[in-house]
Amino acid sequence: MSSRSTSSTDHSVDVKELLEIGERCKELRKEKDMLRGSQGQSFELIRKKCLQRLEQHVQTLSEARAEDKNHIQKLERELENCFQEIDYLQDQLHLRNEEMNSLSECVCSLQLKLANLENIYEEVARLREELEISNAERLYLLQQLENKELEIEGSALCIERLEESIASVGLEHQFEIEGMKLDLMAVEQNYFEAKKSQEETTQENVKLNEFIRDLELRMDDTEKAIESFEKENESLREQLQASELNAKTFSEKVEEQFRGWAANIDVSSSSKEEENGTSCCGDILGPLLIKLAAIGPSDVDLMDKMEEMAGQIKNYESLVKQLKS
Repeated sequence: MSSRSTSSTDHSVDVKELLEIGERCKELRKEKDMLRGSQGQSFELIRKKCLQRLEQHVQTLSEARAEDKNHIQKLERELENCFQEIDYLQDQLHLRNEEMNSLSECVCSLQLKLANLENIYEEVARLREELEISNAERLYLLQQLENKELEIEGSALCIERLEESIASVGLEHQFEIEGMKLDLMAVEQNYFEAKKSQEETTQENVKLNEFIRDLELRMDDTEKAIESFEKENESLREQLQASELNAKTFSEKVEEQFRGWAANIDVSSSSKEEENGTSCCGDILGPLLIKLAAIGPSDVDLMDKMEEMAGQIKNYESLVKQLKS
C-alpha cells in the first residue's frame, strides 16, 4: 500500500511539474513574440535569465523530489521494522501467556500434592508473589505493545504529512522538511528505546527460565517430603493400632483377674482370710498396675501425636479450600 501511494504521488508531482513548465514556456513564448520586434538584444538577455531561472527551478524541484523519495523510503523501512517488532512482541506475549498457564497448572498441582506439609502457607504465598511478578511482566509487555502501536500511528501520520507536503514548494516545503527531520529524530529515539526494552525482555526471559528450574527442584523436594510424611503417618497408624490392641488385652486381663478374685472371696471368712485376700489382691493388681504405668505414657504420647496430626490435617484442608476459593 505504501509503495502504491508513493508511486501515485510521484506521478501526480511529475504531472504538476510538467504543467508548470508548459505554462512557463507559454509565457516565455508570449514575451518572446512581444519583444521580438523592438528589443532583440534585451530579449536574448531576458530569455537567458528566464531559462536559467527555469533550469534552477527544475533542478531544485528534482533535488527536493529525490530527497523526499529517499526520506519516504527510509520511513517505510522503519515502519516495516516496527511491524516486525510488533509481531515479535506478540509472539513473546503468547509465549508468556503459555508460561503463565503452565505456572498456574503447576501451582494447582502443588496445592494438591502439598496438602500434608507443614510450611504450605509460606510456599503458596511465595508462589503467589511470583505469579504477581509474572502478571506484572505481562502487563509491562502489553504496555510496551501499546506504546509500539502508538509509535507506528505517529510514524504513519508523519508519512501522510510528508505525502501532503510534496505538493507544496518553496519556503513551505523547506519548513516541512525541517519538521520531518525533527520527527525522524523522534522516531530514531523511539527505535533505540524499543531496542533497549527488547534487551530488557531477553534478560527477564533468562530470569524466568532460572525461576522455572528452581521451581522444578522445589517440586522434587516437596514430593520427597510427601513420601516421608506418608511413611511416618503409616508408622503412627500401626503404633496406634498396636496400642489399642494392648489396651484391649489389658482390660480383658483385668476383668478376668477381678472375676477370679471376686469368686475366691467369701463373705463369712475370718480377718486372717481377709488379710490374705487383700494381700492376694495386691499381688494380682501390682504387676498389672506396673504394666499400665509402663504402657500409659507411650499411649498418651501416641494419642497426643495423633491428635496433633489430625489438627494439622484439618488446618491444611482449610488452607487448601481457601486457596481454591
